[in-house]
Amino acid sequence: MIQHEAIGIIETKYFPVAMEMLDQVTKTADVEFLTSHNQLGGKLVSLIIGGSISDVTLAIETAKRVDQTKPDQPLKNAVVITNPHPEILKYAIPSTKKAEKQQTAKKQATRKTRTTKKQATKTIEEDENNE
Repeated sequence: MIQHEAIGIIETKYFPVAMEMLDQVTKTADVEFLTSHNQLGGKLVSLIIGGSISDVTLAIETAKRVDQTKPDQPLKNAVVITNPHPEILKYAIPSTKKAEKQQTAKKQATRKTRTTKKQATKTIEEDENNE
């Protein structure tokens, strides 16, 4: 796992606002998007970024500025954690093995869907030829 000098956690209402904040944060500061967590069907989104202390601090300040442009100020919390303990990173960031398993499962589901669609098309074509 990559060690960062600091991580930033941004918690905001609404998925589109979270994406706008993430866009501005990554354009403004040299930070890496690590992961996100969605709760309540995307009505509450937590973004986790990593980088140097100064870059993560700048990113958090940027998220707060974006929040001030919104009518209902959706930002719930934004914090910088300097020198994060590895246990925090294990909790906050999905492990590579878990992510690989999820990606493999998605690929298998996609293959099954494609196979099912091909079979359905083949059956329809056979039915049309038999008529």
